[in-house]
Amino acid sequence: MLRTATLRTATLLAVLLLASGASRAQALFEAEDAALVGNAAVATERAGYSGTGYVTGIVQPGDSLRFTVDASGDFVQIRLAVAANARFASYTVQVDDQTPISTNVPVTGAFREIVVAERRLSPGSHTITVHGSFEVDYLTFAPVSYPGPAVPPPVLSDPDASPSARALFAFLLDEYGEHILSAQQDIYSGSPRTAEIDYVTSVTGKVPAIGGFDLIDYSPSRIQFGGAPRDWSEEWIGWAQTDADGKEGIVNLMWHWNAPTDLYNTADQPWYRGFYTEATSFDFADALAEGPGGANYDLLLRDIDAIAVQLQKFEDADIPVLWRPLHEAAGGFFWWGAQSGADYVELWRLVYDRLTDVHDLHNLIWVWTYEPASDPLAWYPGDDYVDVVGRDFYSDDPETLITSQWELLQDAFGANKLVSLTESGTLPDMDDSADRGIWWSWFNVWNGFERDIPADRLTRIYTSEVVLTRDELPDWRDYTLATASEPTPEAQIPLALYPNPTSGATTLTLTLAATVDVTVDVFDLTGRLVSRQRLGVQPAGALQAAVTAPTASGTYLVRVAAGDRVSHGRLVVTR
Repeated sequence: MLRTATLRTATLLAVLLLASGASRAQALFEAEDAALVGNAAVATERAGYSGTGYVTGIVQPGDSLRFTVDASGDFVQIRLAVAANARFASYTVQVDDQTPISTNVPVTGAFREIVVAERRLSPGSHTITVHGSFEVDYLTFAPVSYPGPAVPPPVLSDPDASPSARALFAFLLDEYGEHILSAQQDIYSGSPRTAEIDYVTSVTGKVPAIGGFDLIDYSPSRIQFGGAPRDWSEEWIGWAQTDADGKEGIVNLMWHWNAPTDLYNTADQPWYRGFYTEATSFDFADALAEGPGGANYDLLLRDIDAIAVQLQKFEDADIPVLWRPLHEAAGGFFWWGAQSGADYVELWRLVYDRLTDVHDLHNLIWVWTYEPASDPLAWYPGDDYVDVVGRDFYSDDPETLITSQWELLQDAFGANKLVSLTESGTLPDMDDSADRGIWWSWFNVWNGFERDIPADRLTRIYTSEVVLTRDELPDWRDYTLATASEPTPEAQIPLALYPNPTSGATTLTLTLAATVDVTVDVFDLTGRLVSRQRLGVQPAGALQAAVTAPTASGTYLVRVAAGDRVSHGRLVVTR
């Protein structure tokens, strides 16, 4: 489970002040023609109004102005022309029976337009009720649109990604900005293992496109205390495989990693809370500093290897995984976030290299979770180690669209990575989100929280044309990454090492398709970085470079990063 905290409520609407004389080319409704309620009255004393007057007297309870407007189904920006003798005015605007919008706005003595709402108004008649400490000249609305996200490059961090992982990633790219995939995080205790997914289906008649599951109880320190995740992976694999309608589900796996050792295991901090910083004294930075052979370093490897056994089951079943380990690190809630950003990045890369290079797991699409910090990018593992950037966000406001978080992630990562709402305690209106250009790759409601969402809202979102559910998924295995079609020798970066085996230096040979910066990393089989050679910017064409072999005999993994291309090789050293 995540931490419990009171988070700031995101503002539903920003009120923008527009210059006087704004365009009135769109539908315009004079206030004096609207229904006047209570003390509302038409006046003409203030200069600069349009039509035959303006409306005053809507400040007291029970006083209001009601416009009846016809709409064509567009997403529109609703504006009022207002004036007051004070510098600020307060107001409430309600569209039909929707939640009222109340705020303050700067005003002047001359009528000026303010934006009070942005809504998709269904075709037909609507009532817009206005109450406030200003005078109203007219209401107008006009269609408005927001651009969707830029689609990132069709490149996975793992150059050896399996065909099914490539196909799933290609599908996600293709749908980005077109649809938002539905996901539901399920429980990690109790039975059945899909209880929360089943709840969503019972309410909405729809099955989420993505099932979110947690490898938490496969952590060795939990098993030591009696954790028994019998056949969980097999159950999740069964859920993902083709159903009676011929549709496959998409799997999202995370790992609340119980600390490998040093659990307090007290009444206040029992062993099963061992993934929290407050429940363990385990210092992963010290463990990393030990290196291979160190007791705690080897425990890190033991745990990663245990999870690799489970991930291998998914690869054996040809099921690609949206893999989200080590989440929310910069918040410090979990032990993997209790040290520095640099330490965390080293741990992430150890997990990455151990799973991909040592265990040859290539069915993983790596999802990193952004968390606010004084320097959040110090916690970013790097483009070569991340495929999707996610945000976990919990709010006290059930109507929040999480706009600020979307914009933040778009600014920081939008050109390079898909952006996803990887956890939430509420469910934003996805139609409204899409209208505003907020196109998460997928949303994922945390287990149990979906039961707090009103059934009509949950159903409306799951049946939205913007949202994809399992029954609506195409055969995503037919999708092809642009870079994966008809691979060329240049795209594959053929890598040769000679002599190999070697007792000294070896020569690296490869072909570069363009002028790029080249780095050569050598890892031992535990995933530890042994050496790094920065070859600098190299011209296109054949490249030969001497690589210094490690001093100890053994088998090593060589990773060459050339621009946005990566290649791997193995080097055997005999001394």
